[in-house]
Amino acid sequence: MTSFLVESILLVALIGTIVGLLVFRRELRELKSNQANYATSLDETGVALMTVGNAIREINMQGLTTLQNLIVEIERAWAMLDELEKAANLAPSALLRSGTRAAGR
Repeated sequence: MTSFLVESILLVALIGTIVGLLVFRRELRELKSNQANYATSLDETGVALMTVGNAIREINMQGLTTLQNLIVEIERAWAMLDELEKAANLAPSALLRSGTRAAGR
């Protein structure tokens, strides 16, 4: 009778251990799947960040080119304004550059 009781307790413990291991195995499979998804997401994020970096560099280059072109055009406009002033015998352009034009005078 005593051995039957001990064997029953051991059998219940063995069944509990098996059930626990099956649950643990299922969780490990889910973890492995999630880890693969996480690695894929990290790879895609890295590619996206590289694309953003390239776009920012391109925008900076285009902005620099635009700024340089704008500087050239402003210098041409000042030169043309100087020529027009000389032709019309108006006040020197230094007055315009000093802000009287911006003040509305």
